[in-house]
Amino acid sequence: MKGSAIHRVLLIVSICAAWALISWAPIYKYLTHGKATAAMLLGILLIALGMHWLDRLNQQQRQISVGWFLLLFLMLTAAFAVLYPLSLKHTLNIGSDREDALRIELNAVHHHQYPYDARTFLGNPPTPLPGAMLLATPFFALGHIAWQNFFWLALFFIFTIRFFRHRATALFFLAVFLLLAPANLSDFTSGGDYLTNFFYLAIAIALFIQSLDRPSHTWIPAALFLGVTLSSRIVYAVILIPLLALTLQRTSRARTIALFVVVPIAAAAVTLPIFAPHACTHLLQQLGQNAGKLRYIPTVLHPRWTLPLLAVVVAFTTFFVRMNLQRLFLTFSITSFVMLAPFVFTVALHSEKLRYNFSYLGICALSFALWALSRYERLSIGTPQHISLAS
Repeated sequence: MKGSAIHRVLLIVSICAAWALISWAPIYKYLTHGKATAAMLLGILLIALGMHWLDRLNQQQRQISVGWFLLLFLMLTAAFAVLYPLSLKHTLNIGSDREDALRIELNAVHHHQYPYDARTFLGNPPTPLPGAMLLATPFFALGHIAWQNFFWLALFFIFTIRFFRHRATALFFLAVFLLLAPANLSDFTSGGDYLTNFFYLAIAIALFIQSLDRPSHTWIPAALFLGVTLSSRIVYAVILIPLLALTLQRTSRARTIALFVVVPIAAAAVTLPIFAPHACTHLLQQLGQNAGKLRYIPTVLHPRWTLPLLAVVVAFTTFFVRMNLQRLFLTFSITSFVMLAPFVFTVALHSEKLRYNFSYLGICALSFALWALSRYERLSIGTPQHISLAS
């Protein structure tokens, strides 16, 4: 019992730390030092108290009403309605160009031009890969790319309800790391696709894992969808390693081979035509443009190669443990942190302009919180056993 209590405390501390990591920068940017410190301490206290309440509620084996999720969705919608127009006017700050990056890419494709020659209104080269472009195309056709955020958010709500054993845990996760995390809320309400990429990747992975013991008419579409989502941002490629470890543990080698042929073929089919006629050269150039973000890390460390290599080494450890969906998200949180945190922290130390750019770590926090909160609720006494995405 003592070990379980210590485990709970460690999980509470880790969730508070994950929230603080992605929240302190925007809070200190817009508030005075004293008010920001007070806001941070209050946020951590409320999260800790909320997790204590969550534990008590889950022990009672009660499921909360779906209406609470509808209320949260409406609150996020209201925040978008207020903040999105302001982000377009750059009233609060210089603004995010993530939606603009997708817009100029899709405009270029629509006019049969190479999409990565253009620049956003901030002068940055667009970074979304062709998978993100393809999934945003229906909303581009409707004239509002930002609307894709609501579509994938709604599906992500369903994913979290299925992922966790208790609806209360799902609601807590969504409220803390979407509504109450300023960096994540800012990306969502500015029409950015950074979190949306994570939403549909998480959904694709869950569908893929669920399809492992299903007929081919189920697992082939799941593998194709996963391949498309992997072609949204290069940071997600490393998730194939723990996913391979999990697949080998769940199904036959023959099906594993088939699945891991379909997934990269789907990713390549979406990605390479955009970079034609010199697909490999253009793809490497596109991926290499992120190297500038590593400029404050000593070149002797060769961070462009050592950071992905370290992430791959971490990912390969999954072949030595029993894998499930929760551990897959834990692995991704670690590997993505390995690749993203060094440039986030070094840029913050050296550049006043980019000191508050901690939103890049939002996907690390989301992925880690999925694992940590699923572990936390499993420590509750009398947790009912039922089939879920996390099983």
